[in-house]
Amino acid sequence: NAGTAVSIVATPDSNYYFVNWTGDTEAIADPNAASTRITMNGNYSIKANFAIKKYSLITNSSIGGSVTTPGQPGPFTYNAGTAVDIVATPDSGYYFINWTGNTGSIVNRTMASTTITMNGNYSIKADFAQIKYTLTTSVVGNGSISPSSGTYTNGTVVTITATPATGWSFGGWSGDLSDTTNPANITMNGNLNVTATFILNSSQFTDN
Repeated sequence: NAGTAVSIVATPDSNYYFVNWTGDTEAIADPNAASTRITMNGNYSIKANFAIKKYSLITNSSIGGSVTTPGQPGPFTYNAGTAVDIVATPDSGYYFINWTGNTGSIVNRTMASTTITMNGNYSIKADFAQIKYTLTTSVVGNGSISPSSGTYTNGTVVTITATPATGWSFGGWSGDLSDTTNPANITMNGNLNVTATFILNSSQFTDN
């Protein structure tokens, strides 16, 4: 009936938001409100307008690498619901650990290359750590090595010293270190095994 105040409600789909009413809006109480009233003073045609939500992604990284896709730090803007590729690339001597921060919509936070679905504004961080290798030592004969064994970060130069027992002499290194220098330096670029050979001095032998 003429003069009736009719309730009108615009309901956005998931990932969308209401913008405004357009058309014959002169009788609408608030053209910018999704829930409002229109007073029927004539024949009207109105339209509810919606727009997709947009969210921002901020990326960061620890020492030892960076977020190469989409880059860092952002912010990068995406439509709501978009599955965004994220790639963390470690520097030489480092490895990727995991993603931290707003990780709820990351497919697999322990994978360096994965996706994040933009259901909100997110800030994520790629964490890296230095690669570590183990040095294992052994002896042939009678003597000792210092340090005997240990774990070191990639690229560390370790000085190892062979100390012969009384009556023995150092004969040389073998394994992942072929050298007669004592002490000797070895660069930790992998898990390494080193053997020190000691030789019994000839003066230790007696005739029967």
